Amino acid sequence: MIFKYVAFHYLKNMLIILFGLSALFSGLDFLMNGSSLPSFNVKVLYFYLKIQEALNLLYPLAIVFGGIWTKIAFIKQNKVGALYALGVTRKEFFKPFFVVGLLTYLIFLALNFTSFSTVQETSKSLFKNQYGMSKTKDLFFKYKTKYNTSFVYIGALIPQQYKLENLTIFRMKEDKVVAIITAKEAWYNIYEWVAKDAIKKSKFINKEGKQRLKIEKLSTFHSLRDYQPKILESIYDGKALTLSETISAKRLLENQGLNTYEVRTEIYSKIVVPLFSIALLMILIFQFPFHARYMNITITSAKAIGGTLFIWGILFALQTVAKNGTVVPELILLLPIVLLWIYALNTLRKSDNRI
Repeated sequence: MIFKYVAFHYLKNMLIILFGLSALFSGLDFLMNGSSLPSFNVKVLYFYLKIQEALNLLYPLAIVFGGIWTKIAFIKQNKVGALYALGVTRKEFFKPFFVVGLLTYLIFLALNFTSFSTVQETSKSLFKNQYGMSKTKDLFFKYKTKYNTSFVYIGALIPQQYKLENLTIFRMKEDKVVAIITAKEAWYNIYEWVAKDAIKKSKFINKEGKQRLKIEKLSTFHSLRDYQPKILESIYDGKALTLSETISAKRLLENQGLNTYEVRTEIYSKIVVPLFSIALLMILIFQFPFHARYMNITITSAKAIGGTLFIWGILFALQTVAKNGTVVPELILLLPIVLLWIYALNTLRKSDNRI
């Protein structure tokens, strides 16, 4: 009964803060950019996308701010003292905050595996009047398999149609081109790209020991395994990916021997960094005294909110540094979260020794 009571008030306050902050964020953006949108329907869609973007960005703050609001309200109304008088321990009082906060984190984590995580990119495309017409031109990159190494040129990539145009693959051996495969079009079949009516030009040595050119027509040609259209587009145009696509991109880049700083940072920013909110919630809930006479509510609330915003801002700055590869993401992103959790768990351990 007490769990449901505390959880209800915390969830209510957290949702009020979350939707209030998101509406403010989206409203300010719409005031600045709404007049540039062409029609009413586009404006409504743009505002809807911005709301989703704000929810994904601000939910860690709402987890902490909702806890601060609830605990301060309970202290002012002497509810915390009454609950402790009924025999509720500090850990039992914190349990509803932890469960609701963790469930909120898990819901948004699951949403990041869907197109929800790419709404920022979608809203940008909508603002530029390019929604649904994305096309990336002139891609050139190295492609390695366990059998050979190639250089690939793609004239145009159309991710929405799972299509490539003007594909050229230069197969290499000992730093020399040994074969060239060209195709006007190729299509992605979930696992790899398939081109029809491709032309292969390769060198061979005839019976007289002379080098000759061999031209073959291939009815089907399979290549670029695991190079999903959106991953290709993201690598060359910096387009946003869902969390599952980002994990696939990390695996692909590792297999190709390329640096993965940016995708690793993106993964950590969606999975690990938001956990700071639950650790900080734990620290604040246990650090607040149970009665208003032991604290200055205004100053304590200001410190809690300011400290939360400071930590949130620092983590955002660290994500930017990690993406640039200046410092490895594991050190600059994971270490602060681990240290924060160690301090939070230590606060939890000492909680029964405090009133």
